[in-house]
Amino acid sequence: MELSLRHVHELDFEWLAGELEKYGLRVSAFATGRMYLEGKLCLCDLRPSVRAKIQEELIAVMKLASRFQAPVIIGGVRGRLTGDFSHREKQREAAIHALRRLAMIAKDLGIYLVLEPINRYETNFINCTAEGIELIQNVGHPALKLLLDTFHMNIEEADPLSAIRKASKQLGYIHFADNNRLAPGQGHIDFPAVVKVLTEIGYSGFITAEVLPKPDDATALLQTGRYLHTLTRSATYGKMENPS
Repeated sequence: MELSLRHVHELDFEWLAGELEKYGLRVSAFATGRMYLEGKLCLCDLRPSVRAKIQEELIAVMKLASRFQAPVIIGGVRGRLTGDFSHREKQREAAIHALRRLAMIAKDLGIYLVLEPINRYETNFINCTAEGIELIQNVGHPALKLLLDTFHMNIEEADPLSAIRKASKQLGYIHFADNNRLAPGQGHIDFPAVVKVLTEIGYSGFITAEVLPKPDDATALLQTGRYLHTLTRSATYGKMENPS
């Protein structure tokens, strides 16, 4: 399961560890977008006090994540670029500098960070796979990898399958959601083809579902579980038909 945190104090470590053991689950990753959506903290902010605060918050989550050996997602928390070209370049460089420092700390903690490209309607800072790869190369640290989300890719990529292949060396995490942000199988994305490419490139990380809770939580969970179970069984046995 993937957990989204605003502050680490929202979570009781001992309780979570007990619940995970009870149900036979693992934490796949810790998401951090709420720090920006609710706290208005982001990595591209040029104010020193804000940059210090967001890094402090992220390091606290990273330390928690290290106890579960889980990566930390850098998605919306990187923020939006504003102003003219010069100002945007300064914001981008601030984010790169912060990510380089955070990646070094992640390595010391034995975990890694995953950078998620997000569609243009939600941010203007890293929308597609190529931009994500470029930023990772600019940061230049192996503890920063790429997270690809099929919902965002459906909007931004001319050829999502080719984008996955190009990202093979940097790919560290996958979000599955259909083109309408519903459970996989409720829209038109060709997930068997996606899984086939992931198999071809030797991807062995987590595939998690980040979907809307529609028509309700329980139904979305059931739809996702059934679809992914059939999909992964098909991939295992070499049958890539579209699961029902």
